[in-house]
Amino acid sequence: MLSDQDRIFTNLYNQGDWGLKGALSRGSWSQTKSFIDRGRDWITDEVKSSGLRGRGGAGFPTGLKWSFMPKVSDGRPHYLVVNADESEPGTCKDREIMRHDPHHLVEGCLLAGRAMDAHHAYIYVRGEFVREREALQAAVDQAYDANLIGKNNVHGWDFDIIVHHGAGAYICGEETALLESLEGKKGQPRLKPPFPAGMGLYGCPTTVNNVESIAVVPEILRRGGSWFAGLGRENNTGSKLFCVSGHVNTPATFEEEMGIPFGELIDKHC
Repeated sequence: MLSDQDRIFTNLYNQGDWGLKGALSRGSWSQTKSFIDRGRDWITDEVKSSGLRGRGGAGFPTGLKWSFMPKVSDGRPHYLVVNADESEPGTCKDREIMRHDPHHLVEGCLLAGRAMDAHHAYIYVRGEFVREREALQAAVDQAYDANLIGKNNVHGWDFDIIVHHGAGAYICGEETALLESLEGKKGQPRLKPPFPAGMGLYGCPTTVNNVESIAVVPEILRRGGSWFAGLGRENNTGSKLFCVSGHVNTPATFEEEMGIPFGELIDKHC
């Protein structure tokens, strides 16, 4: 069972300021430059050692996915695309991150971008998430204003973030359909191969990750991959946001260790 000191999303219920000032008070954007300076391989290796798996449902090892990006540039830009098209019924975890703890995601984008030599990130937000997009855009704007991202920022890694508002198509939750939609096309899944790491957005190397997968990265780097790997169970490590709705006393979204039994999860939180 997760202890309070191990929680990553400490403003999940909007107890405090979700903006930059509140995020800084909770430890966000600390040591970020030192992580950038340690370079691509160090960041990727820490994420690999943490055992973090994709939080969008497929559960693919996140660090391994990043390592598929080319290490030698052929002149094409590299892109990070964050899938915030959370369309599954009853699922509200990414929504809570964007509206109550958005700086976890913004900082995570910068660090993940460094890990794959990307200078641009697109965050594709579900069409119905209007208030969430507004909060996320405000957090991105705050990061630009504070010179935390953008050209010649204080971290020494030029990085731009574009928040893209989708049109509410469920199929765009699939990564290649999302890329098609970003390019202004109909939004139909692509045949694989080629895979996005070789030919993704605009025909360039691209990694697509879920919101939560990116948002936990800064805390993993601050506390160490071994800390995250010490939570949960073998091959199923770390903490995660869970959503429970339906016939329970207290429907809720909450953070818990991976591997917690359903009975314990419901009895404790719901």
